[in-house]
Amino acid sequence: MLSVLRRNAGSWAIKIILSFIALTFIWWGVGTYSEQGRNVAATVGGEAITTNELAEAVAGLEKTYREVYGAAFTPEMAKALNLKKQAMDSLIQRKLLLEEAAKMGLSATDKEVQREISAIPAFQQNGQFRDDLYRSVLSYNRVNPAEFEATKRIEITLKKVDGLLTAGALVPETEAKELFQVASRKIRLLVVTADPGKVTAEAPTEGEILAKYEQAKERFRTPARVKLAVAAFTPDRFGRDVQPSEADIKAFYETNSDRFRTEEQRLVARIVLPFGRKDRDAVRKKAGEILARASKGKADFDAQAKAYSRGKGGETWVSRKDAGEPLSGPIFQASVDKVVGPVELPGAFVLARVNRIRFPETLPLSQVRDRVVEQIRREKGKDLAVVKAYEAQPKAASAKTVKGAAAAFGVPVLETGWVGAEGAPGVPAVLAQDALLLPSGEVASVKTVGDTHYLFQVTAKEDSRVPPLAEVRGKVVAEVTQEKKTAAARAALQQVLEASSTAADLEANARKAGLSSSLTGWFAPLSEAVPEALAGAGDLRKDLSALSAKVPVPRKVYQGRAGISVAVAFAGEQIPSDDEWAQRKTDFLKGMAEQKKNAMIQAFLSDRRRSAKVEIRPEALK
Repeated sequence: MLSVLRRNAGSWAIKIILSFIALTFIWWGVGTYSEQGRNVAATVGGEAITTNELAEAVAGLEKTYREVYGAAFTPEMAKALNLKKQAMDSLIQRKLLLEEAAKMGLSATDKEVQREISAIPAFQQNGQFRDDLYRSVLSYNRVNPAEFEATKRIEITLKKVDGLLTAGALVPETEAKELFQVASRKIRLLVVTADPGKVTAEAPTEGEILAKYEQAKERFRTPARVKLAVAAFTPDRFGRDVQPSEADIKAFYETNSDRFRTEEQRLVARIVLPFGRKDRDAVRKKAGEILARASKGKADFDAQAKAYSRGKGGETWVSRKDAGEPLSGPIFQASVDKVVGPVELPGAFVLARVNRIRFPETLPLSQVRDRVVEQIRREKGKDLAVVKAYEAQPKAASAKTVKGAAAAFGVPVLETGWVGAEGAPGVPAVLAQDALLLPSGEVASVKTVGDTHYLFQVTAKEDSRVPPLAEVRGKVVAEVTQEKKTAAARAALQQVLEASSTAADLEANARKAGLSSSLTGWFAPLSEAVPEALAGAGDLRKDLSALSAKVPVPRKVYQGRAGISVAVAFAGEQIPSDDEWAQRKTDFLKGMAEQKKNAMIQAFLSDRRRSAKVEIRPEALK
């Protein structure tokens, strides 16, 4: 029956298509593939989750995060998100829910699968499903229709389970309104600060200085360090005098002709549709409509470009680099006369038509002779650099000096000051770390970093040590003094706080004590960032929601930035009006219902994970 459905018509933007398919595959799985011969990452009630399923789910998650965050999605963010664990949890939950569906006798019919797929805008044009677009989109994503339909069938089944498990997720309006008022309530605070820098403290005693040194002397430990004589044997130094013969030049060119080819280029015409923050979705929809008309032929594309495009028109030859990362993929995968897009760029959607292709060609030797000579010198320089470095090392070790051995090969020697494990200019960190393991005076073995071969000698060395008090006395005195000032400032603020019952009291008492005070702006303590004046007082937020006219002054001094002590008092509140509740009621009730549904699903899954036998292989999450 699905094959009949696919013979109807459709079209949409590739960006939307990719996002939709990625989101579909992440949560509900990656298809119903044969698991024979695959390694097992986990088992749920005896049913396997394969390493291949896990890898595909992780890849889907990563793809989605990249689409959402763009360049902001860094390896550090990926590590923090722990994508493998996220993917494993979702696959386990999927197994548990499908098991429950089987117990309930729930499944998806062919008609339901047909209806779901036909409703996807990605596969429609002018509201109608199109088989050719359906197949091309899936082909572009390397998914066959049977796999996609099986995945949709599972998704529909899981939605049915979800619906039955959360049927009772209703939120009374009175309860929702109370929560809305709590969540939307805004307050303002009086903030009093005590700056240690403005406090006078007694000079530290000898006993205090000695006690601080004994307590913290490991913090004053100096790391090991060395002085080095370093000679760098580089390809540039040994290749610069190489004079290749004509035969060498010709042979290198013929052997490495792939290095001397032009870049592939595409003659591209574009339709640029700028958008602002408020009209992004509308412009994207318009881009989809223009795509349908512009895909009929060059004349149609040019007409649409003339009517709608902003900026420079006409055709332009572009390389992958010229096109930029977002556009280069679609453009250089397209054939001649193909229109791609809409591709979202900062501030604009772009449709692009490939009118001609220039495939890479090998440039004649006459045009690239200088490049050939340069590369020959580089290659021979690499060979000579390593040979000469290993010739020089035994000579330097025998003479117990790098200077003379390096000079014989025309290599200058860098004599460093003190260098730690982090290295220094001309001294890579890995070289410095090797040097720290050697005794003073020793000539090391050749150290290769990239194409450079280092010959080096430890000329002086200091081991890690805790300096005597005399050497760090100034630092110790400064620390003790700062601690005494901080304690004095905190004590003064605590005294003011104890004598105050209201914000007015606190402000008056602070003025008498010479402490600074200010009023914050209005903010929602449960949902908005704390004002800048309170930034750094990390444990403050959890106490804010308890402040009110009845309990205006918490008897607590908070630690702010730069050692500054902070106290606060309730100075007023704004409760959301009935009009605000009326405006936001629908969305708030919907959000609370979703939260309740999620809580019910999670409670169910937690219970099933305890009763089902779930085993995860630890190495699968590494």
